[in-house]
Amino acid sequence: MSIITSNSLFQTAASGLEVQKKRLEAAAQNIANSRVSSAPGSIGYQIKSVSSKGPEDTDFLNVFQNQLEGPESIIDGSDSASNLGPTSEIVETAKYRYEYDPSHPDADENGMVQYPDVDMVREMAAMVSANRLYEANLSVIEAAKQIMKRSMEI
Repeated sequence: MSIITSNSLFQTAASGLEVQKKRLEAAAQNIANSRVSSAPGSIGYQIKSVSSKGPEDTDFLNVFQNQLEGPESIIDGSDSASNLGPTSEIVETAKYRYEYDPSHPDADENGMVQYPDVDMVREMAAMVSANRLYEANLSVIEAAKQIMKRSMEI
């Protein structure tokens, strides 16, 4: 029985890095656009979030089966479906708050200005969380590199 290849390990960690990068970008965009008003009747900035999900059960079973078949499954290139990392997509939500400011150029007939309803505490927590998870994925890559280096010394 062989071990899961380093290629799949790096692919999985890279998928994790990509998800966390998207989460950081979404939080940064939300914070940057939190005070951007929109004209009455128009769709303003929509709050971005990242929806992620793990690999399908069949992906895991395929990789596991390839590992049971032995090293020849790695040599013939059948390891291409071995990315067991998460996948993600950006989701936009139209959620607004209104402030009374009749002198604002984007105020409606009642003097209300529409802004995206960005929760700063939530966005900052998302940034800290994404940063920590990004670092954790980098640590996985570094540990895998160290293991590979040490195995070459044997």
